[in-house]
Amino acid sequence: MINKIYIIESLRPSDELTGEKLYRNIIEKNILSEQKEIDHNYIFTESKIEFLNEIENILNNTKGEDEIIIHIEAHGGNEEMQFGNYELIKWTELETYLIKINSACKNKLHLNLATCHGMHIAEKISLTKTAPYKSYTSALRELLPLEIFEDNSIFYKEIIKTQNIFISYVEFCKQRPKTQLRIKDIETGMKIILGLQISMFVKSPSILKDFFDHYLNIEIDNLKLNELNTENEIVEYILNLFLSRYLPK
Repeated sequence: MINKIYIIESLRPSDELTGEKLYRNIIEKNILSEQKEIDHNYIFTESKIEFLNEIENILNNTKGEDEIIIHIEAHGGNEEMQFGNYELIKWTELETYLIKINSACKNKLHLNLATCHGMHIAEKISLTKTAPYKSYTSALRELLPLEIFEDNSIFYKEIIKTQNIFISYVEFCKQRPKTQLRIKDIETGMKIILGLQISMFVKSPSILKDFFDHYLNIEIDNLKLNELNTENEIVEYILNLFLSRYLPK
């Protein structure tokens, strides 16, 4: 159940502060009107060091029972995110900080990236580490400020009402069927993508072990592998081995 929402904004002086508008007009008011026990905060950061300090504060206040949304409003590119003072942080560097928070709340961190090219963060995550979030939400293309505000206004109204991000996304899509926002559950995504990749190597057990031990930072047991009779059993065994290491508990 979602019990914490953080809006972190780092835009240029000429940009419309859509994050603050979303927070003041939608999140604050709806938490009050729905009488929900959801901690919430809006933070404006101009520089990389200010942003990382706020991420550290979130980490220090995170408990195992928390389910958290971190919503970031900033400019983004294929490789990095940009702050209001034009400093940059690589998606891969941001991942290292998110891993700590997601581990602290036992895989209950949801990332909402209101940035251009936010979907690229998923392409940069390392499968040899642990999961940086349970889910992430971002747009398929660059959005205008009005689109960001309108989509997220409806989305957060549903989130505050249900305190369940996945149920809320379904309800949100009913109201905004042409939305560009997409939510990805990392466990579901991994099962689909890795399942297909593992299937390609099933008929070559030695290559399968050498490749996936390194690729997924796991230790496949050859004896166990030889006991499995079907492709589905092998795929399930390796996926479970990986997910038990990858997803924080």
